[in-house]
Parts: sequence; structure tokens; C-alpha cells
Amino acid sequence: MKTFLLLLVLAAPLAAQRFEAGLNVSRQQYPTITELGARVEPQDKTVVAARFGYALVDWGPVLFQATAAYQPKAETDVRINGATSATRFGQEYWGVGAMFNFKALLAVGAGVEYRSEKLTLHGTGPSYGRPWARVNVGYAFPTPLVKPFIGLEAAAPLTKEDYNDSLGTDDTLKSLAPKVQIGIYGGIRF
Repeated sequence: MKTFLLLLVLAAPLAAQRFEAGLNVSRQQYPTITELGARVEPQDKTVVAARFGYALVDWGPVLFQATAAYQPKAETDVRINGATSATRFGQEYWGVGAMFNFKALLAVGAGVEYRSEKLTLHGTGPSYGRPWARVNVGYAFPTPLVKPFIGLEAAAPLTKEDYNDSLGTDDTLKSLAPKVQIGIYGGIRF
């Protein structure tokens, strides 16, 4: 019996599903500004980001993880006074954060993430670092080796650059940075 308990204690970390790899397919929404009398509207865009997580605490219904994410560059059309212009607004990011999940029949989570966003217009632009809040609800399928999961996630920046006509180009691009992201997040825990 002691040998069985010792093996169980030694094998527990192997079954703990400490790693997570997933894809987030989200719809990003951008603010609209009025610059020199023209209404500037980047169009909502579907983006795909990869995320990797490591469970720092996985005890019963509690899961606390460190996360890292990357979204490759995605470009969207810009409408000026309702007409699509030749200008394309680009955005990509990498991020690091922490996420707390409460696992029950449905897992519910909340976390923060620091994102370094690269914003571009005509191929050039600033990097913009800011914290984001994330919330999600999802379900993990109870399979023996890996745990596939799927859920809904919403994220919003905790800070933003407000636009005014006296700003420079970099600050104008920062004022056009995404204002919300809502989508589906799925992957595996292993």
C-alpha cells in the first residue's frame, strides 16, 4: 500500500496537465476618430492569436497560470467619411500575463495581460504597451491523456490613448488601437 501511495504521489505531476497551448480566433473592434474634419474608421477585423500557458497552481477547482501570447500582423481597411481608402491599418502583438480559472462544469476565468502592440499605417508606426483584462468561460473535455478545451473569451485594454487634433502621427495611431476583442479560444492542456 505504501508503494502504491508513493507511485501515486510521484505520478500526480504527470497527470496535472500543467501546459496549455491554444488558438484564439477573435473579432477586434477599433475606435472611430475625427481628424481634421474627416471621420476615420478602421474596420472590425477577425484575428488569430496563439497562446501558451503554464499552470503555477492547479489544485482542485483552482487553476492559476502564467501565459504568453502572440498575434501576427493583421491589417484592416480604413474608411474615411464612409469611403474605403487605400490606407490599411495594421496591428500585431505579443503579450505576457496571468490567468485565474475556477473549474466546475464550466470553467470561468479572469486575468490580466501586458501586450506590446505594433501599430502600422503605410508600413510604419509605433509600439504601444498597455495592460489588458481578459475574461472567459469554457469547457474542458474529460479525456485520459490530454484535455481539449473550448470557450468564449473577451478582452479589453485597461488604458487607451484619447485622440485630439494636436497629436502626432504615432499618438494618432495609438488612439486607433483595438478597443475590444471577443472570440473563441480553444486548445489542449497536457
